[in-house]
Amino acid sequence: MSASCGLCERDLEHGYLCPGDTLALAERLDRMPKLYAALAGFLAPAARGGAERVSTGRTDPGLPVDETVLDLRYGGIALVLEGWRSDVQRVRGWGEPAVTGDVERRVLAASRWLGMSLDWIAAAYPAAGDLAREVKELEGAALSIVGALPERGRRIGQCVSIDSSGVICGAVIRHQPGQTRLVCEWCHAVYATEQDWLLLLHHQPQQESA
Repeated sequence: MSASCGLCERDLEHGYLCPGDTLALAERLDRMPKLYAALAGFLAPAARGGAERVSTGRTDPGLPVDETVLDLRYGGIALVLEGWRSDVQRVRGWGEPAVTGDVERRVLAASRWLGMSLDWIAAAYPAAGDLAREVKELEGAALSIVGALPERGRRIGQCVSIDSSGVICGAVIRHQPGQTRLVCEWCHAVYATEQDWLLLLHHQPQQESA
């Protein structure tokens, strides 16, 4: 049975998201925690010119923070990502995910989880196109404020560290030019030898079932 990509409408043999849009979504999810962090520097609104203050004839203190940035930092990004994670888990019959930590941690957790689930999302999730579209719009809103993000380095693989409960970390590990020691941003596992790097390049962890 033929199908089409839920985002670009390209014909597919099966599934709901084409390989190109799946890769783009993976990259956007990978950038989202960094975008969230970058928005912190834009919370204060732009200063108003002196002429405007004089012409009003009264004191106008303005808003203490930029409302658009505030919405993205304390609601928008985390709630969108967590909402999609919740729906994916519902469709898979896994129940509601646990939401813990501060907003920054929540953004990182939801981005990582969705990124690790993209193979299933692209192949079996009917709302994959809507998910990709909303994450694209979310990134666009953030980038319109912070501008282009600096290069994050070459993607090496996913962290293979296993925690005390037996769950593989799976966070993306990146390499910057000249870097000889890689550290996972999520669990802080260290990869410093050639064997470690080969392990990252060739081993892809399986997504946990909850």
